[in-house]
Amino acid sequence: MQRFQAHEYLKIDIANNFGKSKIGRSLDKCNWDERIEWFNENEHQLESLLKQADEPALYFAGLQAWNAYKTNQPSGYPISLDGTSSGLQILSCLTGDRLAAQLCNVINTGNREDAYRLIYEYMCELIDDTSKISRDACKDAIMTAFYGSEAIPKEVFGEGDLLRAFFYVMEKAAPAVWNLNKMFLDMWDNTRIEYRWKLPDNFTVIIPVISQVKEVVHVFNEPFDTFRKVNAPIDKGRSLSANTTHSVDGFICRELNRRCNYDPAVVAHVKRLLYTVWHIPEPDEVLSDTPDNEMFITLWNLYIESGYLSARILPYINEENINFIDRKVILELVDSLPEKPFKMLQIHDCFRCLPKYGNDLRYQYNLQLALIAKSNLLSFMLSQILGRTIKVNKADENLWKDILDSNYSLS
Repeated sequence: MQRFQAHEYLKIDIANNFGKSKIGRSLDKCNWDERIEWFNENEHQLESLLKQADEPALYFAGLQAWNAYKTNQPSGYPISLDGTSSGLQILSCLTGDRLAAQLCNVINTGNREDAYRLIYEYMCELIDDTSKISRDACKDAIMTAFYGSEAIPKEVFGEGDLLRAFFYVMEKAAPAVWNLNKMFLDMWDNTRIEYRWKLPDNFTVIIPVISQVKEVVHVFNEPFDTFRKVNAPIDKGRSLSANTTHSVDGFICRELNRRCNYDPAVVAHVKRLLYTVWHIPEPDEVLSDTPDNEMFITLWNLYIESGYLSARILPYINEENINFIDRKVILELVDSLPEKPFKMLQIHDCFRCLPKYGNDLRYQYNLQLALIAKSNLLSFMLSQILGRTIKVNKADENLWKDILDSNYSLS
């Protein structure tokens, strides 16, 4: 993973918020060095470019932070780093889809990839006629198709050869993700009124099934159709793919906060316990019935089932329960935390922190993707959704090994 100093992250942030480069490509989709080069070439005229910026308010704020840096003054300005097609990133990690992972920068290709542009170019190459489709329309179709939508792709491409070409390209570009998408459609149960599942941090997702009921009302003897939404079964549903992906997205956000902004006193306490408290429990020995032990057992069991250990467990570790677990797993978690805790802000897949923590934030994001790819989180969630234990094999069991070095998963 390419690393930068704090002032270089400021340069990158200002370039990102400016927008278009001289070749017409958005700067946030260029390689890191190109963004820094753009800043260096335009440093003498940055303020005069304000009206041309795509994000003028953020661009202006970044310039104020740069001026503060030059005078050695603190600004408190947080840089922004965005997940590159975060939904596809999550799906590629859940399924072990190496081809999809390359599209969205989960693993390195040597460049900052744009999944939507790449799929658009694949499609243009297949039909040999770029005039029939636009990149923006193709992007809308791609975003929704990975979540099970057929309506938007049909709206964009019609129902003929273009649509068939689109579905063909999607299957070739992200085969395991596309198969999962079809699997979600087949899993719909037309008798259910809700779906629910837990995530490794004990967060419970509850998704009610919403049906639309038609009623006819008469006004001055004229009939009018009215509609209301009720919690009731429906024959077909396409929400499982989007809802499971978004639930993992939220889990990543919560986990990043726990890991980046950890309590040093809690971590120091856990480290002390790891190295000083030793007791081999007797075969019939059980933990005492306390709230901390209850939550500890819950989170540890979720780890056993999902293969992902949430940092939420750290405050619940004590002198007693530490003897009932694999200490190496806890040590790996503690050792993976940043050297110093730091605060971060987030909106969906946009993450903000002070520039000096940019490297730590990017590494922690990569770590979450790697841990998901290494875990059996997909099988864990699907087993709960279906109400029976199932095992979904990953397309590439070793994908996780290449994720920690990702250069542009956040960009």
